[in-house]
Amino acid sequence: MAAPSTRDRSISVLDAGSIHNISSGQVVVDLQTAVKELVENSLDAGATTIDVRFKDYGLDSFEVVDNGSGIPPQDYDYIALKHHTSKLASFTDLQSVTTFGFRGEALSSLCALADSVSVTTATAADAPVATVIDFERTGKVSKKAKAARQRGTTVTVSGLFKPLPVRRKELERNAKREYAKALSLLHAYALVPCAHDNKGVRLTVVHHTAQGSKSVQVRTDGTPSTRASVSAIWGPKALEHLVDLDLAFPVEPEAALLRRLGPAQDDERANEVKVKGLISKFAVGCGRNGTDRQFFFVNGRPCAPSKVQKAFNEVYRSFNATQSPFVIADFILPTDSCDINVSPDKRTILLHSENNLVQALKVCTRARVVSCAHRRVGCARGDVRALAIDVRRQPIPGSEQGRSGGDAAHAIRQGEGSAVPARRG
Repeated sequence: MAAPSTRDRSISVLDAGSIHNISSGQVVVDLQTAVKELVENSLDAGATTIDVRFKDYGLDSFEVVDNGSGIPPQDYDYIALKHHTSKLASFTDLQSVTTFGFRGEALSSLCALADSVSVTTATAADAPVATVIDFERTGKVSKKAKAARQRGTTVTVSGLFKPLPVRRKELERNAKREYAKALSLLHAYALVPCAHDNKGVRLTVVHHTAQGSKSVQVRTDGTPSTRASVSAIWGPKALEHLVDLDLAFPVEPEAALLRRLGPAQDDERANEVKVKGLISKFAVGCGRNGTDRQFFFVNGRPCAPSKVQKAFNEVYRSFNATQSPFVIADFILPTDSCDINVSPDKRTILLHSENNLVQALKVCTRARVVSCAHRRVGCARGDVRALAIDVRRQPIPGSEQGRSGGDAAHAIRQGEGSAVPARRG
């Protein structure tokens, strides 16, 4: 019997152009995602200075300028091609990837979703002569020219979403709100990725209005300090009610995870998790009326972990019932204990044994606050300088005298964390 003709089939293969446009629309869904992808490329390139420039809230154009390593000439033709990347060789590399980008989709998607995309780049060997590269909608190079530039890369995106009339209209209707979301995300990058202990990054965000006026929205000085970034963004007064967040605790693998790993992993030890950052003092009046200043990271990557955020708010409100904390929390854990390839914007991260991690976080945070109060160092008045604890070396208040960190971890697994007393400030 003859195979049905193409006309008779109800299922057919999409053409390459349609596939490119459909998938691109899922990668870059709004202004903040578009800007985020470019800033992450700059960070991955080792930049120590990053300038982000918006024109008319990003409606006209936006560009990211850095002093990173630049792009070598042999890679020009592959810069904006789908699934071409220098950061990942195979799927298995995802378990150990430390770069922000890894899919090779961002520039390709922007080419499909904007009026125009251009890249000006120079490596140390090429500077001060740079190459200006324009791209077609497909991501292929359409034109090259020479220009003057020091080492680094500038990516300019004009007319975002103009090829998609409905999405463009939505962006125009909510331009200020979308710009505010992009600015908030840039705050997150200024707080941790640009303020890393080993290397600070100067981040400047400038807005040019349609009338030609210019205003600086963010300017950090490159000091490798989250405190310095907070001061640069919101002013020194924002630091008055913040204390250092420095926690360490073991997280045991959940039973379901151990079953999936198999017998060979039965002896696997608990993952060591550290949490570093800043948090509001637990005294009444030291928090905020909303959750607008809560920033979470996993290994320096901005994310939105709803269970972790809820845990911080629950613990904080057990001491200060009327407010929410200003919190900046970077969870430092093994790269193979989380999955970063979950959502298009990479802000959803799956944490292995997340329930155990959240419970351990609650116990650890409560233990520190209660122990401060028991030692009468003024914790209830918000006078402590740091919220720091290592449950491996310190017994949990309210538990049996001298209970070890290992026993505390066992208590976490058995659900005994709720036995830690909660006080209201």
